[in-house]
Amino acid sequence: MLLPSWPDPNNFHHIDLNIDRVKNLLSRLNNPHFNLPPTIHIAGTNGKGSTLAFLKSIFNKSGYKVHRYTSPHLVNFNERIEIADEIISDYMLNEILHEVEIASKIFPEIPVTFFEGTTVASFVAFSRIKADILLLETGLGGEFDATNVIDNPLCSIITTIDFDHQQYLGDTLKKIASAKAGIIKKNCLTITTNQQPEVMEVISNKALQLNSNLVNCSDFIADKISNLSEIKLGLNGSYQLENAVLAMSCVMLQNKFSISYSQILDGLKSASWRGRLQKINDENFLKLLPKNCQFYLDGSHNMQGAKTVKQFLNKFSKQKISIIFSMLNDKNYKDFLREISENNNYQIDEIIFMLIPNQPRAISIEEFCEIANKLKINYYIASNFLQAFARINQLSSQLTLLTGSLYLVAEFLKNYDVD
Repeated sequence: MLLPSWPDPNNFHHIDLNIDRVKNLLSRLNNPHFNLPPTIHIAGTNGKGSTLAFLKSIFNKSGYKVHRYTSPHLVNFNERIEIADEIISDYMLNEILHEVEIASKIFPEIPVTFFEGTTVASFVAFSRIKADILLLETGLGGEFDATNVIDNPLCSIITTIDFDHQQYLGDTLKKIASAKAGIIKKNCLTITTNQQPEVMEVISNKALQLNSNLVNCSDFIADKISNLSEIKLGLNGSYQLENAVLAMSCVMLQNKFSISYSQILDGLKSASWRGRLQKINDENFLKLLPKNCQFYLDGSHNMQGAKTVKQFLNKFSKQKISIIFSMLNDKNYKDFLREISENNNYQIDEIIFMLIPNQPRAISIEEFCEIANKLKINYYIASNFLQAFARINQLSSQLTLLTGSLYLVAEFLKNYDVD
């Protein structure tokens, strides 16, 4: 289904983040979160989904069944909930959402946000079907995130932290790090990566306070593997090595599952994650583009993502590059465009701007043109994808990257059923 009818996806901004509502609602449902398989809980700003994708692939290649919870989805809401390696059916999703809705409306009513209600529903689903492990991704935070009800995770993973959801998490890196570090649990393993000093200080202090065994994955893997560059990854982008190292460290440090090094390597190589520097190889779709034009999707929408895009495009310095772009107006689109268009080893021939359909928060044509003119970027306004592809043919582009928003990626995938 595209979206559930309950809970209301528009009420997110009307209720303060508070984990007590989630705990109270779970209690009315006989605490399904107490009946889950061993859980790996993942928070951070960038790399959560990719780290989870590597972990899922490793566990699958080792013969284990995986529950998975992620957000946001791209096309259908069901993508967020995977039960024993199968995306949840519409029938089961409707059943558990109805059950959670009824529980929430018992007097006194427990009003919940969209994410809270659907997270509770996912715990109900996970508790009823057997799997070996649950991979659980936070939404926007950590401490007050609806997922943060697991008291004894197998491992807490904190990916790279940067400025993210400041209106909810705080306007400094320390405040944001404090929120994300809320998934650290007493006496449980915590794995993180190289962070900015003020971020690492917050994570280290929290781990010390809770007697959590904190491991820096970069240091840990450096002692185990001499040449990381030889490891083959199923996800594009050099930055993915950091996410792979997080996943490898978690698997190697846990003592619940038997997984060999060859299975780890096989899992890393086989990992996939839609919309993250995803190369489109569908032959029928590629007929819409110039001959031998490579086409990639990437939902990057913050400054760390802009650096990722820049690093990726630097590999194509001798090719004609076009960008299909749009972004939400609450994101830093000005600095994003500045980052990918200035001081590079590559040359962007043109940025093709598209409005995101049915998305009132998308930046306007006027806002895009203003910053494009200021940055002296060659640009073109396309009304739809076919118009954008026609322009790419006129430019004879050798590489096209669609980026700036997961909503834009989702619109592409709704229009073109490709892998």
